[in-house]
Amino acid sequence: MSAVRCNGMVAAGLLGCALIGGSVGMPAHAQGPSFACGKVRPGSIEEMICRDSRLSALDRKLADVFAAASKKAVDEHPPVLKAEQRGWIKGRDECWKSADKHGCVESAYVRRIAELQATYRLVPGKGPVTYVCDGQPANEVTATFFPTDPPTLHAERGDSVSLMFLQPSGSGARYQGRNESLWEHQGEALITWGYGAPEMRCKLASAAPASKPGAPRTTLPDVPVAGTAIVAPAEYAQASAVAERGGTPLDIALAVAGAFEGSTQHVIQVNEGSEAPVASRVTVLRDGLLDDSIGGERWDVALARSNAGAWKISEVKRAWRCRRGANTHQFAAVRCP
Repeated sequence: MSAVRCNGMVAAGLLGCALIGGSVGMPAHAQGPSFACGKVRPGSIEEMICRDSRLSALDRKLADVFAAASKKAVDEHPPVLKAEQRGWIKGRDECWKSADKHGCVESAYVRRIAELQATYRLVPGKGPVTYVCDGQPANEVTATFFPTDPPTLHAERGDSVSLMFLQPSGSGARYQGRNESLWEHQGEALITWGYGAPEMRCKLASAAPASKPGAPRTTLPDVPVAGTAIVAPAEYAQASAVAERGGTPLDIALAVAGAFEGSTQHVIQVNEGSEAPVASRVTVLRDGLLDDSIGGERWDVALARSNAGAWKISEVKRAWRCRRGANTHQFAAVRCP
């Protein structure tokens, strides 16, 4: 495998280096892969990638996806992404043993791209949904589905996780991981978890308690609040800066809550005094968050107006609604498992 230097760092294969110039007989930068082709070994998998426009395009795409995943993996402990990528490159280069080398390499790229997109949530997912297995509420499998190519799902059971890929199936949707599988059809699933493990019969758990026919549906502002946690001022320093610049209560509260990545957001503002409010309370409610454990969150921001007319944060409280555990149907001060 060739090693190239970019931005002062040595990288093997595709670990992020862009092709600055191609050598004779090799593709130009616009069509070539993400790594330099000038010193690849003749007959190697890398040379085949350099000479093939389809594989070069996949390599460039994987480089982009890897860069996006790296940004999300900054605080990952232990830092496994780069180590896994080096292992993947070694596996890709083993395709020289395959009878269909091109097909082997292409499949390796396609699956790795989908794996990174799902693992690091680079595409929006559907779910998570929870399956209760063998009639035992404690025996749960939680799955989030991703529209990658091929489609994938990220499943959790206890402390273990599995990434599965969609497989051809005569009925339903069948996903296969390394030692796990999930075959879903009309809200029921056959799940195998672990090598040689028995098959479990699982049913889709209800997302919320059943309501009586004709009863109004619970809206986000109506979700019960079991408790809230006080947020330290250091955690909303940027919002305080917005206040100092003359921001409105709404501007300040949204700065406290931060960027919104979810499906639904409700903002409720209640002022004390209608013409010239002296105090304001803004509640930010969010649901459908792109998070495996947190389904929704609630921010309560209390503000007071100074004699000079500027708003200042008096207090911030926060609560979470979880995707699993005891607080799936209420906001609580306890962080989600």
